[in-house]
Parts: sequence; structure tokens; C-alpha cells
Amino acid sequence: MKFFEIIPPGTRFPFIRSAKYFIFGSMLLLLGTVGAMVFNATTRGSVLNFGIDFAGGSSVRLALAADKPIPIEDVRTALEKAGYGGVSAVTEPDAVNQVMVHVKDVASIDDAQAETCKAALAEYPQAKLKRWNYTSGASKIFMLFDAQPTYSELEELLVRAGCDGRVDKGTGKLGEFPVELALIGIGAKIKDDLDTAFGAGTVEEIVSSETVGAKVGNQLKNDGIKSLLYAIGFIFLYVMLRFDLRYAPGGILALTHDALITVGAFALSWKEFNLQTVAALLTIIGYSINDTIVVFDRIRERITLFRDQPVDEAADTALNETLSRTILTSGTTLLVVIATWSLGSGPIKDFAFALFIGITIGTYSSLFIATPVFLWVNKRFYGGQALAPEPEEGTGTLLGSANNAEVDEATGQTVGDIRADAIAARAKTTETGDAGGDDEGGEGGEQKASRRRRRQRPSS
Repeated sequence: MKFFEIIPPGTRFPFIRSAKYFIFGSMLLLLGTVGAMVFNATTRGSVLNFGIDFAGGSSVRLALAADKPIPIEDVRTALEKAGYGGVSAVTEPDAVNQVMVHVKDVASIDDAQAETCKAALAEYPQAKLKRWNYTSGASKIFMLFDAQPTYSELEELLVRAGCDGRVDKGTGKLGEFPVELALIGIGAKIKDDLDTAFGAGTVEEIVSSETVGAKVGNQLKNDGIKSLLYAIGFIFLYVMLRFDLRYAPGGILALTHDALITVGAFALSWKEFNLQTVAALLTIIGYSINDTIVVFDRIRERITLFRDQPVDEAADTALNETLSRTILTSGTTLLVVIATWSLGSGPIKDFAFALFIGITIGTYSSLFIATPVFLWVNKRFYGGQALAPEPEEGTGTLLGSANNAEVDEATGQTVGDIRADAIAARAKTTETGDAGGDDEGGEGGEQKASRRRRRQRPSS
């Protein structure tokens, strides 16, 4: 039975011999990642365009009136004049007359405005303020009076002082007079400020509004970094136990390489880096190590079958044998990712962008990064030897009979048949060479040939 293969059988691309060029290219990409981050830090104040998940702040999506087109630069300028910090405003490509606004503010008032409102309560004649409780960035203010205030009058006084919101009865002990001020959301305040700047009705509606405090954002950033480090650490242990310690550095270096280059793509494009991006990086790491494991498994099988062949040549042959499978698997996955990237919108679009970069680089690293690193480790620390020792003469087959019954995907033969053919060819070559030696009067050739024939006999 024949299967479709995008790479013709018998292809012998020199992966190992060409590895140094691809490693050099990867180093350039990693340097580009560092360069993009340094450039962003010096010109934009941040190495990445962290979303509100990590940087803290508010993200508000607004639908503008169709009959009042406003340049996005004017929207940004108006919000900066209104006193917002870290203003960023961009048009939404997947929606008509909608803008996404990011500000560092997490509440409709700051500490200075809160103190102004507190001072204004001194003018309220009906009740005296006994306690004022406001936490920076909070959406509510808690107050306690010595007498029952009139809520509508108190609300009007606070709105004039700059604390726009709704005053209502608070919770407290019997005989106390607690009051709660629920401040308007940051989205409503931005809407009011834009209506004030460009005229009533400029903003038709608030499509969405999200707010994350600075402390929470910093905690989320730390948790995201920890999740990546934990994933890499456990994958290292898995590869070490599943294969051999000499495989693990190559696998870990390859998936770390994939994650860093994907981060570099976000630094270069200045796309928003948020929790969805961390999820994409974890997905990329999992996909990359899966691809690398398949390649490593074929390398190990090839080295076990042909122990007389140099490890570098066995690995090169194994990479060519898995090339068609690798390209077809990654290609079909990329078809879905590209469709999502092209047709999606919002966070899913950036998620698909991360997967596109990561899967492409992950496929490349499985072939040109992971295997050369494995070979270097094997040569540097293990003398470049095969991964399993050669069996002693007279011990029979190289591995157990169960393993001999396995079918090799590349040839369609059982592993036992391949081993028998390899041993027979090796014995024939040895006998031919030894015969030449016997012509010179030596007896070593017959003895060696005899040993070779004994090694072909299956163990009882």
C-alpha cells in the first residue's frame, strides 16, 4: 500500500552537514528578538506591548457615531487633554466606526480627586463626615456621618467636586449613618469626556470595558512566566526519562528557541501581549516537543538498527525519513491556523498569529536545532557512541523477539528482517576482506567469518 508523500522517497537532504548555517540563522533571529525588545524599551518605555492583563489599566471598546467621523489621532489627543495616562487608541479593523482605547487609569478618579471630594463634604451642613474610606483604584467610596444625610444632595455635591457616581445607603451598625458612593466606570467616564470634546452623541455605545489593577497585572505576569518555566522543566524530565539524558538538552533548547522567536515576533509587530499570548506560547511548546519526540524516536530506532553506521549518518537518514511526515503534519495544522488568522477577529486573531509563527519555527527547530544539539552532546560527553551497547558474541538477536516483530515504516520490513539483512551484509563484507587476508597466509579470516555466522543464528 502506498501513501501520499510530499517529499519523494529516497530524498537525502544533508541536514547534519547544513546544520551550522541554520543554527547561525537562528542566532540572528534571537539577536533580532533582543534588538526589538531593546528598541521598544528605549522608544516606547516597554519591551513588549503588554495588555491590561499584565500592565494593569483599562481597555474600553467604543462604537462611534457614523455621522461624526473622528480621526483616531484626535481621539487620543482629547483623552490626553482630559488627564488620562498612557493613552493608546486604535481603530478596530474587524468593525466599522469602533475604536479600542487603552489607558493606565483603573478608576474614574485618582487620589487627588478623592481628596478634593473629601474636602467638599466639609460644606455639607446637614451632617458631619466622621470617616472617609477610599482605596486607590477602587470603584467605591465608603463614608460615615454623624447624622442622616439626604442622598440626592450629597450626590450632587460630590458630582460637582468631580466624584461622579451614585450615592446610596451603606452597611454599618445600628445608630450609625453609613453612605456608599459607587463611582461611574472608567468606560462611562471616557464616553462622557469624548462627548464633551466632540459633541453629544459622539459615542453611541460602550461595546466592552475591562479593568485590571496594577498589582493584579503584576501577579498575572509573574504567574505567566512561572507557567512557562514549569512547562519547560517538566518536559525536560519527560524527555530524559522517555529517551536518554543526551536527548533532553536538544529538545529543551529547541522549544525555548521557538518560544523566544515567537515573543520576538510580538515585539517586532508591537501586537498586544496578554494572557492569550501566554496560552499560545504553552500550546507552541507542547506542539514543538511533540514534533521533536517523533524525530528523536526515529533517530533512536535508526541508531539501534544500524550500530556500525556512524551516529551522524544514522541521524541524517532518520531526519530524511521523517521529513515528509513532519511537513504534512505541520502543513495541515497551519492551514487551520491561517484560516483562523485570516477570518478571526479580536484576541483570537493574535492567538492564531502566535501559533503561525510558533508552529513554523517549531517544525524548523525539530529538524535543524534539536538533532544537532543532541549529536553535539552525544559527541562531547559520550564519545559519539551509539545509544545501546553492542551485544556479546553468541548472545543471539540484538533485541528481544517482540521488538524484532515491529514493522519499520520506511521499508515495510520487520525490524528483525532488517537486522538480519544488515548482519548478513556485514558478515559478507568481512568474509570477503578476510579471504584476501587468508591469501596472504593468515587464519584470522576464517575465524572471524565463523564468528559472524554464529551471530546470525537466532538465540534459543
